[in-house]
Amino acid sequence: MSKNRIMQHLENGDLREHVLDTSTWMDYLDGSTKLSGIVMPGSHDAGMSQTDHCGAGAQLNRGIIQTQTLNIQQQLEAGSRYFDLRVDYDYGELVTYHRTGDAGGNGQSLAAVLDQSLKFIQSHQSETFILKFSHIRTNRNKERDIKDRIDEFLADIKYRAYLFTQSKSDVNLAKIALNDCRGKIILVFDYPEHISARAARFRYHDGFSRDSSGAELVGYGGPNITVCDSYSNTTSLEKMKHDQLKKLDAYGGLDKDYFFLLSWTLTPNIDTFFKGSVKELAEVANLALEEVLKERISEPHKPKPNIVYIDCLNAKTTQSIIQCNF
Repeated sequence: MSKNRIMQHLENGDLREHVLDTSTWMDYLDGSTKLSGIVMPGSHDAGMSQTDHCGAGAQLNRGIIQTQTLNIQQQLEAGSRYFDLRVDYDYGELVTYHRTGDAGGNGQSLAAVLDQSLKFIQSHQSETFILKFSHIRTNRNKERDIKDRIDEFLADIKYRAYLFTQSKSDVNLAKIALNDCRGKIILVFDYPEHISARAARFRYHDGFSRDSSGAELVGYGGPNITVCDSYSNTTSLEKMKHDQLKKLDAYGGLDKDYFFLLSWTLTPNIDTFFKGSVKELAEVANLALEEVLKERISEPHKPKPNIVYIDCLNAKTTQSIIQCNF
């Protein structure tokens, strides 16, 4: 369907599922829309579409660490616009990983992640997306070395023209208009080293925190991006659903000065290790998500999330997320 035809559907308020091309869905958003006014699909443990150099446990069941079935470029084409990247330096290269201590394994290399990101944004200039660098591997006491290697890697001139930058160090990305970052990759970091808005390095803050007395604080945590992200840590769909929707109703909503992330993921436990996989859990969660979002769209007074985190991201599930924008 042509863009003009789709825009007519939008104006008439009768857009239905499976209309938008998931690779270019941001093209149909008004350019003045702030990033915090958008509902976007997000990829949990985004680099783990492959499993390499698996350690204890994961050798017996790789399904407990493989969180995605599509690589980064395929996830972008399927509509994801927020990526959770956990990075290690292992076997002579920067890699994504999913581990607890030494148990787990590696995923796509960081070079593959960035090259696929670059290839996508070069051919989809209407889009933008966020790469969040977090969970630097800590059990080998090489965190600073890994962070320095990441910074050096990202300084490659081939990426420079496609990275979003800002002159003001205290910019709040929630307030950036879509037109100002179309065709750009936004890099955010869950650690303080090498942060510079001019050099496309933005600081991530957790929107759920506690003060010195232990009281819970929720909301804007500081420049440059704050995300309220708290997963449910359960294999129970009902427990996860209740927990996440309760948090969404309490703290979510578009056009705030922070982002709310709906963590629609089920977390493997010891039973899953022996007889299950993340993929099986994701199939249950993703199917339920489509129904939940249909209800949410039909109740405009209910707050919407900015980011919906899922495992095994696919175009069918992202369609239900993207529809929340229309």
